[in-house]
Amino acid sequence: MSQICQFTPNSEISAQQNLREFIALARDSLTLWSDLEGFTWDAYTWPTTLDTVRFTKYECRNMRQRKIIESHQMMHPAFIEVAKSYLRYSNTVRPRRRAADPMRALRVIEYVLRKDMKIPDITKFGERHWEEVIRTINNEITRDKIAYETLIILKQLADFFILTVDARFWSTPYVGEESYNSLNGTKAPSEARSKKIPDQDALLAIAEIFSRGANEEQNHTDLMVSCITALLLSAPMRIGETLRLRTDCLREDIDKNGESQHYLAYWVPKTRDFARKAIPKTMAAIAIDAIKRLSDITEESRRLARYMETIPEHFYRHPNCPDIPDDVELSCDQVVQALGLTKRGSCGMFMKRYTGRHSLAGYTLDSLWQIVLKAHRDYNPHFPYQETPNDLTQPPLRMSESLMCFRRFQLAWTFTTSPILLTPYDNCTYGKYLATGSKVAEDKNFFRRNGYNTNKLKSHSLRHLLNRLGRSSGISVEMLTEWSSRASTQQTRTYLHDNPAESASKGAALLGTTQEQEPRRPVTNEEEQLYGQGPFHRSRYGICRRSWRAGPCNKFADCLNCSELLMCKGDKIAADIIKLDRDNLVQTYTAAQRAIAEGERAASRWTEKAGPQIDRLDSLLAILHNPEIPDGSPIEIAGEDFNHENVIVSEKADAAGVKLLDRSELRISYGDDLLACLDLLRSSDNA
Repeated sequence: MSQICQFTPNSEISAQQNLREFIALARDSLTLWSDLEGFTWDAYTWPTTLDTVRFTKYECRNMRQRKIIESHQMMHPAFIEVAKSYLRYSNTVRPRRRAADPMRALRVIEYVLRKDMKIPDITKFGERHWEEVIRTINNEITRDKIAYETLIILKQLADFFILTVDARFWSTPYVGEESYNSLNGTKAPSEARSKKIPDQDALLAIAEIFSRGANEEQNHTDLMVSCITALLLSAPMRIGETLRLRTDCLREDIDKNGESQHYLAYWVPKTRDFARKAIPKTMAAIAIDAIKRLSDITEESRRLARYMETIPEHFYRHPNCPDIPDDVELSCDQVVQALGLTKRGSCGMFMKRYTGRHSLAGYTLDSLWQIVLKAHRDYNPHFPYQETPNDLTQPPLRMSESLMCFRRFQLAWTFTTSPILLTPYDNCTYGKYLATGSKVAEDKNFFRRNGYNTNKLKSHSLRHLLNRLGRSSGISVEMLTEWSSRASTQQTRTYLHDNPAESASKGAALLGTTQEQEPRRPVTNEEEQLYGQGPFHRSRYGICRRSWRAGPCNKFADCLNCSELLMCKGDKIAADIIKLDRDNLVQTYTAAQRAIAEGERAASRWTEKAGPQIDRLDSLLAILHNPEIPDGSPIEIAGEDFNHENVIVSEKADAAGVKLLDRSELRISYGDDLLACLDLLRSSDNA
């Protein structure tokens, strides 16, 4: 067992001296990762048992893993020593499963210091730098995790007296309503959760392209994207888990009901467990077809990988390889043919990269093979694996075992597939053909290449979709957690988006408290035409259905009977609404006349109410459309004593026990003659 060296700071010496001793301890005394091939303290890239660590600066945090790092893309040399020391020391004292989290935090710290000073000095980190860290990561999706990890690092360095401030008094603002859980997780609003499911147009486009593969030959890129999408829709996988699929990953068994059940079997690195993920019956045939297509297009690649694993000394005899002995000199055209290229120029560039000269003369298959092996090691640094074998107890699949084994340029649109070189498939291979936002991404975009609108699709959104569909189908959270290979049900709830109304309806049905009556929605004008003509009140809000005997509603169009209504000549919206009310009222009046002719005596009350109202609306429309009246003129209607003062009088009368007669009721019961007599008796001339 290796000895653990604990750093003991000295509070009586300067922060700079403590920092120098901390770096010296991590560099000279600790041995973590020293036994790994390619590990040196001064390297820009560290192979570790966690994952490959690259000490790039914050601006280059999204650089592709296989891209060669240049010096200007690295952290400042003064801070790299700090980052390396912290990473090695913290993992010696307390080993972690990943290095990505502390590296994100270290990049932000270096970026903030570099903005404030020429040489980023960690001993001068203060509260203003912590505030700048918060501003820098504010738009990051995982900002709460970065802030939390940054605080851990700063508190550790403060305990070592490397920081001259006490970081224990600082706190992250990304808690409560600002936490990831509230914004994008379990407690996220519906709008945020709905963005996590895939675009339906994108899925339909991929489905159509997948269906074409049954009858026509397709580009290998189209096959890869459509088939992997089919597998991701068959079981909730992470895109990185497709690297662990073998050619025989699809299995079949009999379930507890005696029915055939297909499932995907593979090793899940995150949970360190062998998973058997059931495939819904509706997707079983599609999954079988997808795996067969992927296996067919990668069979030659696996054959090449098996040959490379034997550490061969002679050239790989692919179908187009020149049929001559290995030690016979090749012509220039035969060199091009052996390398699987189409042009001499391309072949010359390949030879220039690995030999320093463009000449194609003087090579045999044996000598040419040594150049190919050099290129093979360059393109496949982890061979026979496609990824870094961090966990030696459970190494990744060999390329010769993997369903996702491809040759160089096999997934390119414009280049010829190399018959002698392999290329690793990684987590980004699938996503880069669905990316958008840049000209390079648009040119590679899978949808655009197939004649569709450029859609955006993320592999993880398919995992969200399957979890929600499973939940809506009645699958328990515990079963979804197992199906998705997660550690806890709390993580699963982040993926779910239960509709509150549907949940309440299911709960009511389960408890037997379902309400049989539900409120009916309003009827639109278009739907009203289906009812025909009858005792209906029509308005811009819908229709009110009544019977002839119930009589017309005394609240209909009250605004047009109010003495306090003030209108403006030239108001086209008001004129259109009044015309609509008038037309609807005419339909009701006509229907009432037909009902009277058919013997419905109660319909006469509708004609008595609607007739004067139609005349009133006709007069009002004549005024509104009169060209002699200038636009903007105020129009006041002489109402039927309906005003706010009458409301006050009515309230006082009710309080005194006096009943006031309603003019509309008097008109319906006794006609306009009685109202005219009452008006005459109340006039000042007869006082």
